[in-house]
Amino acid sequence: MPETSECRFCGGAFFQPVLLQYHASPPCAQGFLDSLDQKDEVVDLEIYQCEKCGLVQHTLQAVEYHRNVIRAIAFSNEMGLFRIDQLSKWIHRFDLADKNILEIGCGKGEYLDLLVQSGARSVYGLENSDESVLHATRRGLKVQQGYVSRSFTNPWSFKFDAFSIFSFLEHWPNLKESLGNLHSLIKEGGTGLIEVPNFDFIIEKGLYSEFTTDHIFYFDKRSLVNVLELSGFEVLELESIWHGYILSAQVKKRVRIETINFKSKQDLIVLQLHQFTSRFQPSDVVVWGAGHQSLAVMALAQLKGKISHVVDSASFKQNKYTPGLHLLIKPPDSLLEDVPQAVVIMAAAYSDEVAATLLQKYSCIKYVAVLREDRLEILKDGI
Repeated sequence: MPETSECRFCGGAFFQPVLLQYHASPPCAQGFLDSLDQKDEVVDLEIYQCEKCGLVQHTLQAVEYHRNVIRAIAFSNEMGLFRIDQLSKWIHRFDLADKNILEIGCGKGEYLDLLVQSGARSVYGLENSDESVLHATRRGLKVQQGYVSRSFTNPWSFKFDAFSIFSFLEHWPNLKESLGNLHSLIKEGGTGLIEVPNFDFIIEKGLYSEFTTDHIFYFDKRSLVNVLELSGFEVLELESIWHGYILSAQVKKRVRIETINFKSKQDLIVLQLHQFTSRFQPSDVVVWGAGHQSLAVMALAQLKGKISHVVDSASFKQNKYTPGLHLLIKPPDSLLEDVPQAVVIMAAAYSDEVAATLLQKYSCIKYVAVLREDRLEILKDGI
């Protein structure tokens, strides 16, 4: 029976009708029977695509062993050499040789060995299978038993600088939850290497036999980027590798944006506005512009009590009061009736147009300044 009727990742509805149907499919890819006396039941495997996020997936329950990494064969010489070259470049690019690297779903430690051969000196693994964990730890690898489920807690006393996931993400039924738990294991700005089967390649080649209950999700480039970005990771690079069969994403845990530039500009503008307006009586200073940027600047600089009022050419604003500071807004022609000494133009992208009008039509005003992005520019100083 289907486990869900909506997208497992975003909760969106599926496109109808079903994309693909495979009747009487094997219930799993690893359910080999020891004898004909054992029983299993075939399933109807149906593949859907989410209308909202575009993610392709099946709707059945995850296979019983979905938390365990199963790698059936050893690496070929070609694959081993390819991986060492790939991982060496990744380690060098992000300076990871002496950093703590975690593999999620490390199996018996095959890729941990490759990471060490590629130059990493501090590698760790997380694996659900008790047998695989025992095998890895007996070989001296630093592997903990666990799976990134809802109840997961970090078994280590630190967060990791980097992580890797090789052909495991597509098995996670609770994808958003598991990626959230992974996110909590990684330092801010930490990097990751995530690989999944390439659904773009599957479509291009018409690989109809690639669909299995073991693989819940089928990622193309667009859906993989979307899932990772919505889970707190910036995708730095995404490429098709290994003859097209694999999508390989290099990611970085999103960092908090830096806002110090805003504060420094704000402090400078406020200082310059105060220096300019302090030269006059409040009744002799007018601000031209009642847009959202002007309202914000006047509030940040606390210009109430330092200026007389505001003028603006938008008729629907005239004879009303600014929100917050409650300054009266007048039409521009009022400047000819009650001439102020100084006008500060705060009209954003229209500031140069307003300045030209002010200097020509209202030449009686002796002091004119215009608020630029990074400074207060004096256009007319008592002339």
